[in-house]
Parts: sequence; structure tokens; C-alpha cells
Amino acid sequence: MSKPSLLKKLNLKYPIFQSPMAGVSTPEMASAVAAAGGLGALPLATLDFTQDSVTAFEKLDKLVEATGTNAVNLNFFCHEVESPPSQVQADNWKALYRNVIADAKFKQVIDSTKFANGNISFKEIERDQDKLAKLVDKLKSIKPSIISFHFGIPSNNIIDELKKIALVFATATSLQEARHLKSNGIDGIILQGIEAGGHRGQFIDTFQPHLDEDLSTQALFHKVKQSLANDGIYLVPAGGITSPNSVKYYLNQGADAVQIGTAFLATPESSSSKFFTKYSGEESTVMTALVSGKPARCVRTPFIDDVVQKNQFPLSDLPPYGYAYDAYKKLKGELGANGGAGEDIGFYLAGQNHFQLRKGKSTSEVMQELTRELA
Repeated sequence: MSKPSLLKKLNLKYPIFQSPMAGVSTPEMASAVAAAGGLGALPLATLDFTQDSVTAFEKLDKLVEATGTNAVNLNFFCHEVESPPSQVQADNWKALYRNVIADAKFKQVIDSTKFANGNISFKEIERDQDKLAKLVDKLKSIKPSIISFHFGIPSNNIIDELKKIALVFATATSLQEARHLKSNGIDGIILQGIEAGGHRGQFIDTFQPHLDEDLSTQALFHKVKQSLANDGIYLVPAGGITSPNSVKYYLNQGADAVQIGTAFLATPESSSSKFFTKYSGEESTVMTALVSGKPARCVRTPFIDDVVQKNQFPLSDLPPYGYAYDAYKKLKGELGANGGAGEDIGFYLAGQNHFQLRKGKSTSEVMQELTRELA
């Protein structure tokens, strides 16, 4: 099945998508990517559209306004709805962090940590038809270029409704997931290889990570392309794409665009720029679920080593995603507010090719370099 060019469909100069990167990317980054001819992204997982307050909608309006364009990818998380942690899970989390944080004066901070759901799944919004309708109306008024999902997809009825507003994309980490997305009417697939930084978008066999084939971006792209080549669906590889040559490679191999995140981590528009402009680049990365509750690739630091080595609990006996991540963020904020624990407990999400970062360059300059082979 033939399909129109994604570049023409989105009115882009270059087939480069900025990764949403919740907690890292900013409206300024999305604006710079868009101004350079690519597609910027705004992560929305931390906005709680399930509440009666208009705050989430006001924040969304401000994000789009700060970006300066509605030609963006609005990204939602769509994982299964988690229950609040049990007392045992909460106690285990506190025991773990008491072992990790060496400074005794912060034990009380750890013990008093409260658990809330800090990452709202689109599936939660779907449970309330009034709030869902309000969000859909808001998306209609914004008219973004793409509405995308990570960790799964909403119901078919909602997908059909959203496709009237924008192209609908979702993340796959395997051929099985890609086929599932295609069969449910998704317009395009972000093919997230194992090299990619941030949270792994796996949504089939989520509770059996040993079944993850850990496909590289290249292997995943070619495997899915071979299977779905004639199905009229857009394919966008993501993970380990940090150089002009890697961009050109995937486009020459038939990718409709590429999605890039790690290359922008050290830019002044990145919320993680303070760390990534100072680190050596020789650090390795590791995939761990112990900080947020879901597997995520991050820079291996002494803090991450401590969390992994000192943990004595299976993941199921710790708070689930959203709650674990919120508690960690609160703890990090409290330690900073109290003068610091004398140690860096940052959770620095990055892909395996983070050593290729262009320090001292802006998002615009990184885009110029990435697109230099694409005249």
C-alpha cells in the first residue's frame, strides 16, 4: 500500500523527530527543532487530566504557547493503570533508600516520603468519559501534527477519534508490538531499539522482561520493515541515532523519519544540560527499573550502582511505576532543598551513544549538524 511522504504530510523540511524525553526536553528545545525544520515534541505524562482542576489544561496551553507552534508531537504515556503501593512495598522502598543514602540526617526525609501517582496514563483518562471528552476537545483546538503514545495505546474508538485531529503514532520494541499497533490502526510506529535512552516502551510481556529480545534499532527496523513494508504505515527508528551518518543510513534504508533524543542532552535547552556538559562521556549506561519502577536506560553513576547492588527486593515488592518515580523525585527534591546529601542521586537518562554528545552546542546547532547530509 503506497503512502504519502511523511515530510509532505507534516510539512517538514527534514525527517527528524525530537524525542519527547519527559523531564528532559523543554518547549525551547521543541521550538528550536521546529525552527530548524524538524518536529519538536512535548511530553505530557506529568499533566493530570483526570482532576477537576483546569491546571493541567492551563499548563498544556502554556507549553504549546512557549513552543511557538502547534506543529509538534504531543506525547502521552499509556501504561496499565497502577494501584497505590501496599504498606509492604512502601516500607521496602524506604528500606532500600535508607541503605543507599549514607547521610543519617536524611533518614527522616526518607521515612516521611509520601507516594502519589506522578505519571498519569492515558488509560486513566479514558475511565472518565467527561474528562476524556474535554481532553479530546482541547487536542482538537490545538491541532498538533502528531499525537503519540508510549507504553501502549488507548482503545480503538479513541484512536479513531484522535486520527481526525492528527497522525497517531506509538512506540514498539518488538515485531509483535509493531504488528499489534498496525492492527489497531496506528498511523506510524516509533521503533525503539535497545540502545535508546529513557524508559523502554515495551508493553507486551511487560511483567516478563526476560522475554524482551533486546533488539538493536537496526535489527528492529529491518525486521519490522520486512514484515510491514507494504502496509502503509510510517516507520521511525529511534535509539543510537546521534550522527549525520546514522540519520542518513536509516533514511537510505527506507525509514520515513528518525527520532533523536540523546544528541540534544547537553544543549542549553535540555533540563539535563548541567550534568551532561560536565561529565566525561566515558561513563557506561545501564537499564534499570529500580528508580522509576519501569526499565529505563540511564548513565551509570555511583548512586545507580548503590541502588542496584543494595536492593534486596524483587521489583514486584517495590512501589509500581508512577508511585516509585514520584517518591524518588520528591526525595531528590528534598535532599536538594536540605543542602544536599553530599552525593549526587540524579537519574540521568541517556542512550548508549551519549559519548557522541556535542557539548557547547545549542539545539539549533545540533540540528544543523544532523541535517548536513540531507540537503
